[in-house]
Amino acid sequence: MTGAEVLNVIMSRIGTGSGVTSIHTELNSVLYDISSRADFLTTVSPVVTIAGTAEYDEPAGLKRIYECSIAGGSLLEKKTYRQYLEAIEDGSAALTGEPAYYARRHGKLYLWPMPDAVHTVNIDYARYHPDTWTDVSFGVQFNEAIYEGVLAALYRGQLFEKLRLNNKKINSDGTDESATETFTDGQVTETTEAELDSDKSAEVLSYEFDKDFPEITKHAAAYEAEIEKLIENMNMDIETVLVEYRDI
Repeated sequence: MTGAEVLNVIMSRIGTGSGVTSIHTELNSVLYDISSRADFLTTVSPVVTIAGTAEYDEPAGLKRIYECSIAGGSLLEKKTYRQYLEAIEDGSAALTGEPAYYARRHGKLYLWPMPDAVHTVNIDYARYHPDTWTDVSFGVQFNEAIYEGVLAALYRGQLFEKLRLNNKKINSDGTDESATETFTDGQVTETTEAELDSDKSAEVLSYEFDKDFPEITKHAAAYEAEIEKLIENMNMDIETVLVEYRDI
Protein backbone atom coordinates (compact mmCIF):
# COMPACT_ATOMS: atom_id res chain seq x y z
CA MET A 1 0.00 0.00 0.00
CA THR A 2 1.14 3.54 -0.72
CA GLY A 3 0.58 6.83 1.05
CA ALA A 4 -1.55 8.01 -1.88
CA GLU A 5 -3.83 4.99 -1.45
CA VAL A 6 -4.21 5.75 2.26
CA LEU A 7 -5.13 9.34 1.41
CA ASN A 8 -7.78 8.13 -1.05
CA VAL A 9 -9.42 5.98 1.64
CA ILE A 10 -9.27 8.80 4.19
CA MET A 11 -10.86 11.25 1.77
CA SER A 12 -13.65 8.79 0.99
CA ARG A 13 -14.42 8.50 4.71
CA ILE A 14 -14.32 12.17 5.69
CA GLY A 15 -15.43 13.69 2.39
CA THR A 16 -13.64 15.94 -0.06
CA GLY A 17 -15.13 19.03 1.57
CA SER A 18 -12.97 18.57 4.66
CA GLY A 19 -10.18 20.69 3.23
CA VAL A 20 -7.57 18.02 4.00
CA THR A 21 -5.05 17.66 1.17
CA SER A 22 -2.08 16.07 2.92
CA ILE A 23 -1.73 13.38 5.59
CA HIS A 24 2.07 13.04 5.46
CA THR A 25 2.68 14.02 9.09
CA GLU A 26 -0.22 11.98 10.47
CA LEU A 27 0.65 8.87 8.44
CA ASN A 28 4.32 8.96 9.40
CA SER A 29 3.38 9.28 13.05
CA VAL A 30 0.92 6.37 12.90
CA LEU A 31 3.34 4.05 11.05
CA TYR A 32 6.06 4.74 13.61
CA ASP A 33 3.64 4.24 16.50
CA ILE A 34 2.40 0.89 15.17
CA SER A 35 5.96 -0.38 14.74
CA SER A 36 6.78 0.70 18.29
CA ARG A 37 3.91 -1.31 19.81
CA ALA A 38 5.32 -4.75 18.97
CA ASP A 39 7.94 -6.38 16.74
CA PHE A 40 5.74 -6.29 13.65
CA LEU A 41 8.66 -5.46 11.34
CA THR A 42 11.75 -7.68 11.36
CA THR A 43 14.62 -8.14 8.94
CA VAL A 44 18.23 -9.28 8.58
CA SER A 45 20.94 -6.85 7.50
CA PRO A 46 24.63 -7.59 6.88
CA VAL A 47 27.51 -5.63 8.34
CA VAL A 48 30.73 -6.17 6.41
CA THR A 49 33.76 -5.82 8.66
CA ILE A 50 37.07 -4.16 7.91
CA ALA A 51 40.33 -5.57 9.19
CA GLY A 52 41.44 -3.64 12.27
CA THR A 53 38.07 -1.90 12.84
CA ALA A 54 35.88 -2.81 15.83
CA GLU A 55 33.16 -0.12 15.60
CA TYR A 56 30.28 -0.18 13.07
CA ASP A 57 27.01 1.70 12.53
CA GLU A 58 23.84 -0.14 13.48
CA PRO A 59 21.25 -0.65 10.71
CA ALA A 60 18.89 2.30 10.30
CA GLY A 61 15.66 2.02 12.29
CA LEU A 62 16.98 -0.76 14.53
CA LYS A 63 14.70 -1.40 17.49
CA ARG A 64 16.23 -4.46 19.11
CA ILE A 65 18.57 -7.23 18.04
CA TYR A 66 17.54 -10.87 18.18
CA GLU A 67 20.94 -12.25 17.26
CA CYS A 68 24.14 -11.57 15.34
CA SER A 69 25.96 -14.29 13.45
CA ILE A 70 28.96 -14.68 11.18
CA ALA A 71 27.86 -15.71 7.68
CA GLY A 72 28.52 -19.44 7.44
CA GLY A 73 29.80 -19.41 11.01
CA SER A 74 28.72 -19.13 14.62
CA LEU A 75 26.51 -16.83 16.67
CA LEU A 76 28.09 -13.85 18.36
CA GLU A 77 27.54 -13.62 22.10
CA LYS A 78 25.88 -10.45 23.34
CA LYS A 79 27.81 -8.41 25.89
CA THR A 80 27.22 -5.09 27.60
CA TYR A 81 29.12 -2.00 26.58
CA ARG A 82 30.76 -2.00 30.01
CA GLN A 83 32.07 -5.51 29.33
CA TYR A 84 33.46 -4.22 26.04
CA LEU A 85 35.26 -1.41 27.87
CA GLU A 86 36.64 -3.94 30.34
CA ALA A 87 37.88 -6.02 27.40
CA ILE A 88 39.67 -2.94 26.07
CA GLU A 89 41.20 -2.36 29.48
CA ASP A 90 42.50 -5.91 29.89
CA GLY A 91 43.67 -6.00 26.26
CA SER A 92 41.43 -8.83 25.02
CA ALA A 93 39.48 -6.49 22.73
CA ALA A 94 42.72 -5.66 20.94
CA LEU A 95 43.18 -9.27 19.89
CA THR A 96 42.36 -9.91 16.24
CA GLY A 97 40.45 -12.75 14.64
CA GLU A 98 36.88 -13.68 13.80
CA PRO A 99 34.53 -11.70 16.08
CA ALA A 100 32.91 -13.73 18.85
CA TYR A 101 31.19 -10.97 20.87
CA TYR A 102 29.22 -7.80 20.22
CA ALA A 103 28.02 -4.86 22.29
CA ARG A 104 25.76 -1.90 21.51
CA ARG A 105 26.08 1.75 22.45
CA HIS A 106 25.00 5.08 20.92
CA GLY A 107 23.83 3.53 17.66
CA LYS A 108 27.07 1.61 17.21
CA LEU A 109 28.05 -2.06 17.26
CA TYR A 110 31.35 -3.04 18.87
CA LEU A 111 32.88 -6.36 17.83
CA TRP A 112 35.71 -8.30 19.40
CA PRO A 113 38.11 -9.88 18.93
CA MET A 114 38.81 -7.09 16.46
CA PRO A 115 38.13 -8.35 12.91
CA ASP A 116 41.30 -9.52 11.20
CA ALA A 117 39.73 -9.63 7.72
CA VAL A 118 36.48 -9.14 5.85
CA HIS A 119 33.67 -10.94 7.65
CA THR A 120 29.92 -10.63 7.06
CA VAL A 121 28.02 -10.25 10.32
CA ASN A 122 24.29 -10.85 9.79
CA ILE A 123 22.10 -8.86 12.18
CA ASP A 124 18.61 -10.28 12.79
CA TYR A 125 16.53 -7.51 14.34
CA ALA A 126 13.18 -5.80 14.86
CA ARG A 127 12.90 -2.36 13.33
CA TYR A 128 10.78 0.77 13.32
CA HIS A 129 8.89 1.78 10.22
CA PRO A 130 11.02 3.90 7.86
CA ASP A 131 10.40 7.63 7.97
CA THR A 132 8.45 7.74 4.72
CA TRP A 133 4.80 8.13 3.76
CA THR A 134 5.12 7.01 0.13
CA ASP A 135 5.43 3.24 0.69
CA VAL A 136 3.90 1.42 3.64
CA SER A 137 5.91 -1.57 4.91
CA PHE A 138 2.98 -3.21 6.71
CA GLY A 139 0.78 -5.89 5.13
CA VAL A 140 -2.93 -5.61 4.36
CA GLN A 141 -3.86 -6.84 7.86
CA PHE A 142 -2.65 -3.46 9.16
CA ASN A 143 -4.83 -1.36 6.84
CA GLU A 144 -7.68 -0.65 9.26
CA ALA A 145 -5.27 0.24 12.06
CA ILE A 146 -3.55 2.70 9.73
CA TYR A 147 -6.82 4.26 8.55
CA GLU A 148 -8.20 4.64 12.08
CA GLY A 149 -4.91 5.97 13.40
CA VAL A 150 -4.70 8.62 10.67
CA LEU A 151 -8.35 9.61 11.18
CA ALA A 152 -7.81 10.00 14.93
CA ALA A 153 -4.70 12.13 14.27
CA LEU A 154 -6.58 14.29 11.76
CA TYR A 155 -9.47 14.91 14.14
CA ARG A 156 -7.00 15.86 16.87
CA GLY A 157 -5.17 18.22 14.54
CA GLN A 158 -6.13 19.50 11.09
CA LEU A 159 -9.83 18.69 11.23
CA PHE A 160 -10.31 19.84 14.81
CA GLU A 161 -8.81 23.21 13.99
CA LYS A 162 -11.01 23.58 10.92
CA LEU A 163 -14.12 22.64 12.89
CA ARG A 164 -13.19 24.91 15.79
CA LEU A 165 -12.74 27.87 13.48
CA ASN A 166 -16.15 27.19 11.97
CA ASN A 167 -18.10 27.45 15.22
CA LYS A 168 -21.56 28.86 14.61
CA LYS A 169 -23.75 31.28 16.54
CA ILE A 170 -27.42 31.24 15.60
CA ASN A 171 -29.85 33.87 16.88
CA SER A 172 -33.41 33.05 17.81
CA ASP A 173 -34.50 34.81 14.62
CA GLY A 174 -32.52 32.26 12.58
CA THR A 175 -29.67 34.55 11.48
CA ASP A 176 -26.03 33.48 11.81
CA GLU A 177 -23.46 35.40 13.78
CA SER A 178 -19.70 35.09 13.49
CA ALA A 179 -17.87 34.33 16.69
CA THR A 180 -14.65 36.10 17.58
CA GLU A 181 -12.49 33.84 19.75
CA THR A 182 -9.65 34.65 22.09
CA PHE A 183 -7.63 32.24 24.20
CA THR A 184 -6.69 32.72 27.82
CA ASP A 185 -4.81 29.92 29.59
CA GLY A 186 -6.18 27.46 27.07
CA GLN A 187 -9.80 28.54 27.60
CA VAL A 188 -11.94 29.81 24.73
CA THR A 189 -13.70 33.13 25.25
CA GLU A 190 -16.24 34.08 22.61
CA THR A 191 -17.61 37.52 21.81
CA THR A 192 -20.63 37.77 19.51
CA GLU A 193 -22.40 40.59 17.73
CA ALA A 194 -25.25 40.17 20.19
CA GLU A 195 -22.98 40.72 23.17
CA LEU A 196 -21.45 43.81 21.61
CA ASP A 197 -24.86 45.36 21.00
CA SER A 198 -26.51 45.89 24.38
CA ASP A 199 -29.83 46.75 22.71
CA LYS A 200 -29.98 43.38 20.95
CA SER A 201 -31.74 40.85 23.17
CA ALA A 202 -31.94 37.86 20.81
CA GLU A 203 -31.10 34.51 22.35
CA VAL A 204 -28.05 32.80 20.85
CA LEU A 205 -27.54 29.07 20.28
CA SER A 206 -23.84 28.15 20.16
CA TYR A 207 -22.33 25.18 18.29
CA GLU A 208 -18.80 24.42 19.42
CA PHE A 209 -16.20 21.65 19.03
CA ASP A 210 -13.98 20.80 21.96
CA LYS A 211 -11.42 18.12 22.80
CA ASP A 212 -14.27 15.73 23.69
CA PHE A 213 -15.47 15.85 20.10
CA PRO A 214 -16.80 12.27 19.58
CA GLU A 215 -14.96 11.66 16.29
CA ILE A 216 -11.64 11.92 18.12
CA THR A 217 -12.46 9.34 20.78
CA LYS A 218 -14.27 7.07 18.30
CA HIS A 219 -11.33 6.74 15.92
CA ALA A 220 -8.76 6.63 18.73
CA ALA A 221 -10.65 3.72 20.34
CA ALA A 222 -10.94 1.92 17.00
CA TYR A 223 -7.21 2.37 16.43
CA GLU A 224 -6.34 0.89 19.82
CA ALA A 225 -8.70 -2.05 19.20
CA GLU A 226 -7.01 -2.80 15.87
CA ILE A 227 -3.55 -2.66 17.47
CA GLU A 228 -4.67 -5.01 20.25
CA LYS A 229 -6.01 -7.46 17.66
CA LEU A 230 -2.76 -7.36 15.66
CA ILE A 231 -0.68 -8.02 18.78
CA GLU A 232 -2.93 -10.93 19.79
CA ASN A 233 -2.61 -12.46 16.32
CA MET A 234 1.16 -12.04 16.37
CA ASN A 235 1.44 -13.66 19.80
CA MET A 236 -0.79 -16.51 18.64
CA ASP A 237 1.54 -17.12 15.68
CA ILE A 238 4.56 -17.14 17.99
CA GLU A 239 2.88 -19.64 20.35
CA THR A 240 1.98 -21.88 17.38
CA VAL A 241 5.58 -21.89 16.17
CA LEU A 242 6.81 -22.79 19.65
CA VAL A 243 4.34 -25.66 19.93
CA GLU A 244 5.31 -26.99 16.49
CA TYR A 245 8.97 -26.72 17.41
CA ARG A 246 8.45 -28.69 20.64
CA ASP A 247 6.55 -31.37 18.71
CA ILE A 248 9.44 -31.99 16.33
